[in-house]
Amino acid sequence: MRAKPPTPEAILTRSVKQLLKAAGIFHYKHWGGPMGYPGVADIIGCYQGRMIAIELKSPNGKATPDQERFIQNVNDAGGIAFVARSIDEVIEGLG
Repeated sequence: MRAKPPTPEAILTRSVKQLLKAAGIFHYKHWGGPMGYPGVADIIGCYQGRMIAIELKSPNGKATPDQERFIQNVNDAGGIAFVARSIDEVIEGLG
């Protein structure tokens, strides 16, 4: 039995983690669940003393209202939070 190919989101997640690691940016992949806070972004970390929250989506993926609210809350508190559909959008979001 062959394994299913990774989803576009899984490929992006792996690439973003490699990028952040290479740049020395502390981060971790958040795995949500029924007991967690709703809308927490896929990647959580700290960059230049600020919290980062990156919600990773496939090219046509859309953030849920809970995810949009989480991103807004992080930005309102002085962090850096955004939706990314590519490595270029991650680089731009952190720039």
